Amino acid sequence: MNKLFPKGHRVKNIDKLIFPLLIFVVAFPFSLLAGGIGLLLYHKFYGQWFVVGGIAIFYLLLSSFLIYRLYQLFITKGRWFTKRRREYILWRFMIQNGFYYTKRIKGAKGSREKIKLPKVYLKQDKLTMSASFQLEGIKFQERFLKVGNQLETAFSADMMNQVNEGAYITFEYAIDAIRSRISAKDVRGTVKDGIKLAEGVTWNFIEDPHLLIAGGTGGGKTVLMRSLLVGLLRIGRVEIFDPKEADFVKLADLEVLRDRVTWTTETMAQRIIDAHDRMRARYAIMRERSNEKNETELGAFYKYDLEPDFILIDEFPSWVTELENLPRDSKIDAFKVMGDLKQIFLKGRQAGVFVIISTQNVKTDDLPSTLKDNIMFRITVGRVSGYTYQSVFGEANENKAFKYVQKVHGKKVFGRGYVAINGLPAKEFFAPLLPNSKIFNFYDDFKQLPRIEDIKQPVVKEVRYLQNDLITELSTDERMFKKIKGLLKESGVNFTGKDYSKKEKSLFVEVFDRKNNEEGTLKEIIAEVMLDFG
Repeated sequence: MNKLFPKGHRVKNIDKLIFPLLIFVVAFPFSLLAGGIGLLLYHKFYGQWFVVGGIAIFYLLLSSFLIYRLYQLFITKGRWFTKRRREYILWRFMIQNGFYYTKRIKGAKGSREKIKLPKVYLKQDKLTMSASFQLEGIKFQERFLKVGNQLETAFSADMMNQVNEGAYITFEYAIDAIRSRISAKDVRGTVKDGIKLAEGVTWNFIEDPHLLIAGGTGGGKTVLMRSLLVGLLRIGRVEIFDPKEADFVKLADLEVLRDRVTWTTETMAQRIIDAHDRMRARYAIMRERSNEKNETELGAFYKYDLEPDFILIDEFPSWVTELENLPRDSKIDAFKVMGDLKQIFLKGRQAGVFVIISTQNVKTDDLPSTLKDNIMFRITVGRVSGYTYQSVFGEANENKAFKYVQKVHGKKVFGRGYVAINGLPAKEFFAPLLPNSKIFNFYDDFKQLPRIEDIKQPVVKEVRYLQNDLITELSTDERMFKKIKGLLKESGVNFTGKDYSKKEKSLFVEVFDRKNNEEGTLKEIIAEVMLDFG
């Protein structure tokens, strides 16, 4: 059908019959049943019109109620019904906004007006739809260019894109997002494809590194983060910061997260420094393995058999505030910690180190610009403030009508929000659904997962220099070299072996340089050099 009608269903005036058609489809079985009941009553209660009338009235009321309830059910659950209903909504939108031409037609009984609609198409798939409007200089051209946001509200959809093809303007929408919801136990992923959070929603951390989650209390943020762990713990190393000491502390008892769940301010700060060191070590391993392969360019971490390394920081602004308020005698330097964290955001992608930040609301000063600009995947769940939407999703969504929804199809929902890649339009999102506790439990699931060990840092071989090579490089003779070596020994330098370290070489270089350029005895020069080198 898509090949025959690539733009979808053309909206025509006959679409005004869609609504009565849907009612007829639902009511038809009840009409047939009414005929059968009528014949039965005629033969069984002929002449007892009071009984017949009572039964008929009861059936009419009952069938009307059932028809109404079934109609409501079908237009929310039945795909054929929902598609036809959207076609009717678009027809009604065209008529009520005056997007039509009128032509007076003469007939035998006089003249009448005939309505004709311009070329407008509606194409619908399972989770997306698009509405195409003809341009080409028609009188509605300028107005058609601006209907995108109006249709977003009319269809309760999320506009994802706007394509101007010259002859047509096409608005693309995400629809029925709740149908894309998956269970938390089914959250899975790979390094190559990322973590699947819903049908059509995947966090590809290689292409879109780092993740920001914003969600109000009771909105489903914790379930979303635990659902993420279902996928992340299966493919990489995960470290969790829980400054509230509430949602993740018990996970510290599990082998897969042993020593990787922390909650005190100073410990979390030290773990950021450690993570920065791990990132540097990963780069050293990558360079070493790249050299072994004779590569001309350094690739990404997965090309060198390294697993991803994830750092989940819950209630990030709260932790930063506590970090900045550490006492002066603390061993932790807050500036170094934030500097190391920024380096992870800037350089972590290639090395496979990714940060997940969680917060309730995002104010302008909650996230340093370096961090915020480098968080490419953003999610909100539950009730958040208007400025949070603006801060999380940015200018690309400044005209979007974000809304908080408590119920969908009459049922209260948790974990509903929006998702977007930084700089692109946001769309409706339903976080993974928490399964029945009798079927699935996060703790039990994590308990059976194998632990991914830390990488072994490469052993850096110390460069040593032979005595003859040093004598040649210093342009001296063996007698003078040994004389200076003896004086350095007297000054406390402990030489080991017949070769020399990089620091020991630097001492010789500095002594000979000052000997050739300054006045004074060798003992005086060596005393000054030793003082400078500490």
